[in-house]
Amino acid sequence: MKKKILIITIIILSITYTFGRIDKVFIIPFSHLDIGFTGTQEEVSKEYVEMVDNLIEIMDIFPDFSFTIETFWQLQQWLETSPQSSKVQKLVQYIKEGRMEIGGAYASMHTGFMNYLSLSETFKNSKKFAEKNHFTVATAIMNDVPGYTQDLPDILFENNISYFMTGINDKYAQVLQLPTPVNIFYWQGPNGKKILTWVTKASYMEGVNFKSISSIESYAKRLEKEGYPYDAVAILLAKDNGGIEPGLVSYLNLHGASKFSELEIVFSTPTSFFEYMEERYQSVIPTYKGDWSGFWESVKSGGPFSSSLIRWSQEILQEIVSLDLINQNNPLYDIAIKNILLYSEHTAAPGAGWPGNYTLEQNYIFNKTVVDYAFTAYNTVLNIINELTPKEPESNKIYVFNPGNSEKETLLRFELGEWDPNSRVVIGLKGEEYVAYPYSLDSINPWEQVAQGYEVYVKLPKGISEINIISRIPTTYETKKTEGSIIENNFYTIKLNSDGSFNVFDKELNTCVVNNGGIIEYSFTNSTQNHEREELVIDSVKTIEYPQKNVMIAEFTDSPITKLEIILPKNEKNFLFNYYFDINKIPYVRYDKHSINFYLKIPLTQAGTFVYNGPASMVKDLYQFPALRPEQVSIQDLVAVETKDYTVTLGTRQTFLFGYNEKSGYIDCLLLRHYDEAATKDLGITPLGEVEPGSTNILKYSFFFYTGDKIDDFGVENFYKPPIILK
Repeated sequence: MKKKILIITIIILSITYTFGRIDKVFIIPFSHLDIGFTGTQEEVSKEYVEMVDNLIEIMDIFPDFSFTIETFWQLQQWLETSPQSSKVQKLVQYIKEGRMEIGGAYASMHTGFMNYLSLSETFKNSKKFAEKNHFTVATAIMNDVPGYTQDLPDILFENNISYFMTGINDKYAQVLQLPTPVNIFYWQGPNGKKILTWVTKASYMEGVNFKSISSIESYAKRLEKEGYPYDAVAILLAKDNGGIEPGLVSYLNLHGASKFSELEIVFSTPTSFFEYMEERYQSVIPTYKGDWSGFWESVKSGGPFSSSLIRWSQEILQEIVSLDLINQNNPLYDIAIKNILLYSEHTAAPGAGWPGNYTLEQNYIFNKTVVDYAFTAYNTVLNIINELTPKEPESNKIYVFNPGNSEKETLLRFELGEWDPNSRVVIGLKGEEYVAYPYSLDSINPWEQVAQGYEVYVKLPKGISEINIISRIPTTYETKKTEGSIIENNFYTIKLNSDGSFNVFDKELNTCVVNNGGIIEYSFTNSTQNHEREELVIDSVKTIEYPQKNVMIAEFTDSPITKLEIILPKNEKNFLFNYYFDINKIPYVRYDKHSINFYLKIPLTQAGTFVYNGPASMVKDLYQFPALRPEQVSIQDLVAVETKDYTVTLGTRQTFLFGYNEKSGYIDCLLLRHYDEAATKDLGITPLGEVEPGSTNILKYSFFFYTGDKIDDFGVENFYKPPIILK
């Protein structure tokens, strides 16, 4: 009798209201990939090998269960173990049946940090696997990341991917300002291509909280009251590297009980959901445009050295590809791209790790692995470049790869045997002769690979050129050194102030365009709104007049900022300025402050409209997409402010996060984030040690500056992609 009463009670409790709109719920189980976070990269890889193996067996046992392999990296770990062909075919069979899906992305990426090539390559691995096995990839899935570049829809379209699904981290739920609680829309790129997009602000883990049919029914009723206009909804269901278990537990809890609900509850795949929605609502789903990236790319600034290697690598590799100088089946190309993508994945940033997730040793292994991605990508791209050298080079020639444009002169630097600071070198190119002068650098980086050599401004064709070495001649000039704090050419007068800042006067415009530029500030990550000024105390100032440029060098004491170098070409309207940063001079940062961030500020004397270069297009309206924007946005190579009288162009190499304050009129950028302690699971809060193993202690941050009637994208391109000598 008690048993009958219990059954009747369960049935009564399962009776639901008739729903006016929502009558179908798509539950989408998957495992969210963090290449790290819960363990080292190698440990996470082993977990996904086991997951895919188990998944095939689970699909056999539960014929109504569906599962999505979120990103290709997860499948790749299993494929690299050379599984039995019968298992691979079984997996492919489930994909073709629609019970299983492989997301089109390599991983969840920091898309604002990437360029056009690396974004395109994000979707190539899954496509290759699909083509080989005769199925299509329709949906790209990226999760956790709070925003994406405006170029993503165009690039997805180019790769024949129709749908994009993302569950942003719920701590950033306030980012989206879209009008509905669960968001489906067409996202349109700058080239006009549209991708049907689903974004949930409740995060990719939202489904874990629905442990009963009644909880899903309550959720559907709430959506209806809030104005959700469609008859179906998707619920993402995953945990960080959680494997099959969260989805399977949900299936066992809900599958049998769903027969008592008027809601149709199906365990499904993203593409099935998108196809259902598009078939019914294509004409009424709204369209949005714009960029909403930048919130998490800032973690890459915790690895300023390694991130600079990756940014150079992806940009130079893109130029090599665009000039058709490499076969993309070349193994070196695959190695370079793989490591660029691994570094661009959202977990991959050197730092202190999530509190309690790592032992100190695991934290070191994780950081070293991330930095190794950068070193491997960089060295591989160098090897690709050096393969472009003629097989039988002539001794009286140097061979140059110019990845920049050919519309303007660019600075060419080269070595020539033993360096002689007392000689010039005459070179020939296309019937013209040029004189190269000796130079010496304190440090080298991807953009300045030769410490001592000869430099000359020359108009180089794009691609590979042969330059004739005509002669060496003794120098007949003397560099003029003074202790003055002003340098100038025909275009600018630049004055160094006593506090280490500088003013810029444009002679053509007859106006001061920068007042007290070069202010350095810092904040701690636990209170990023509270900025303090880094006081720069000048130890010495000198100006040097060279045949082709004037240089001012200011050295500072008692600060991580050790030197400011301003370089003014004599015959061009632009100038460069470099800051040298000594990591070892940063004051020790305790874990209660988490980490320290350093910023550079350039106050402009006229306010204007802020624009920046993204991975494949210029962003001219920061607020076009209905989302909040972070203080700094991730850029490719330049930012600009268009005022009523002129345009300021600022090019950048090592740093990539910029903001603009319209009220105060300053451009600012995040130089780096520095960690000293970690909260480990074996030692508690403890000194972290080296965050970027193998990096240099002295970092150089280089900037290009121009004022004129339009953005100087050609000047920035040559600054960002200078010529490279083939070896």
